[in-house]
Amino acid sequence: MSEGLAARTAEQRALDLQRAGSVPLPEGEGERIAYELIAAAEEAGKSVDEYVVEYARGLDVNAPAPGMKSAFWSHGVPHPELPPGVLLSNQFVAGVWTEDENALNPGTARYLEGTPGGDVLGQLHLWNSDVYKTLGLNKEQGEALARNAWGALSEEYAKATDGEAVAFVQTLAPWTVAYETEMPQLRQGTGPENIHFMYDLPEDVLKGLPPESQALLSEGRIRSHLHFIAPDENDLPTQKYWAAGYLDLDHLKSLPTPEAQRAAVLEVCAKVAHLDGREAEVEKLTEELLSLRAEQETAAPGVEEQQPASLSAQTQQTAETEETQQQTQEVPEPQEAAPSGHAPVTPVPAAVGTHGFNFMVGFTPEPKKVIPGAHGGPRPAEPTQAPPAPAKAHGTDIGM
Repeated sequence: MSEGLAARTAEQRALDLQRAGSVPLPEGEGERIAYELIAAAEEAGKSVDEYVVEYARGLDVNAPAPGMKSAFWSHGVPHPELPPGVLLSNQFVAGVWTEDENALNPGTARYLEGTPGGDVLGQLHLWNSDVYKTLGLNKEQGEALARNAWGALSEEYAKATDGEAVAFVQTLAPWTVAYETEMPQLRQGTGPENIHFMYDLPEDVLKGLPPESQALLSEGRIRSHLHFIAPDENDLPTQKYWAAGYLDLDHLKSLPTPEAQRAAVLEVCAKVAHLDGREAEVEKLTEELLSLRAEQETAAPGVEEQQPASLSAQTQQTAETEETQQQTQEVPEPQEAAPSGHAPVTPVPAAVGTHGFNFMVGFTPEPKKVIPGAHGGPRPAEPTQAPPAPAKAHGTDIGM
């Protein structure tokens, strides 16, 4: 089978999985699930929200074997067989990749929705309107419950990852579970050197940068720290990593040398590493930063430095400021109608996959679509985690 045919087959299989997942629940199934949740929460003496999140956190997402590859995803990609504005979720691309990896080497790869815990949580269909309406929740409240439950499960899944982490996302958005929850756990656990991205960075990110800087930004260990969406100083976000992980591309491209650009990138990584609590990495990055800036001063003593020498103190101050903001500010979640019962996903340009395989071929990427929001103008609407799994008629074993 040719590579092109294999890629198209994977793409079609991912689309088939998404279509299967959009099949409506049987009549009365959503109400049945909701009443089971209500009864289980009452028995536990908790609110439904508290119970569901605690229940999700306790589900089984442990790897069945040490060192397995674990897939992570966010966003979606356009597809020519889907109507405008409807995306092929990277959840299903990750599912097909997992299946293909295991076909070549059985028992070596996994993805969240394919774990026992992911399957069980998927059967609750928390994104389904019949479920959250029966729980007495409106759309915003129902989607918040689903995000919180899947976010809790995702955090445990990332904690349980001890092998390669394979990310199906082109650029990380700072308010998503992928960036705010999963990446910090992965950096502290399996390590940044074991985080890989299956899509290249967009051309507009790399355009205008020298080859050395393009190569640096393309490394998975670097990408796992960064995002490119500026926080609004007049409407500060609650997300812990938003300000620390922001890399200003315009400023980066204005710097005169690859060495100066490298220093600016490593500075952001050092701030994020400090928030992670990876102080050994902060010291390592600080040492390289000071060396780079000393070289710049020697080569061009008149060039203004981009950062004071006391980087460690400044990263600590930045982190403390962001933690205070997190306690005092609140960011509204964007809302958008979900197609066919799925959680909304944000269009991002499709990119050639790394590791020698291109999942998305034969179509033209659509531009990113945004909706009005806080923090620097438009903000993409994107679910923090999975759309519902295909409908199942059997029970959920809730509370058992």
